[in-house]
Amino acid sequence: MSTSEKRPDHSSLSPRKRQAIFRATHRGTREMDILLGGFVEHMIHGFSDADMDDLEYLMEAPDWDIYKWVTGTLPVPGNYDTSLFQRWVAYQMRKSKQQHIL
Repeated sequence: MSTSEKRPDHSSLSPRKRQAIFRATHRGTREMDILLGGFVEHMIHGFSDADMDDLEYLMEAPDWDIYKWVTGTLPVPGNYDTSLFQRWVAYQMRKSKQQHIL
């Protein structure tokens, strides 16, 4: 996250969502901390219980598999190709386009 981006206020979130933010931003690989963590930090306020189930399931997969799926290097297995995952891909594409403009 760039220093100019403001972090959302997560103080009102449920413990489940706060834990998910921590797990998404402390993956073990810096790439996934940035990619998945940034998405979760900025979008989690709108996540439904089903989205949270999908996120928690996704975070059980190995980082490098997830990285390859989100970057399009490997096809996404059907059990991970959820609405939440598709929103993450769209979020990453928007971020990438914004960075190219700057």
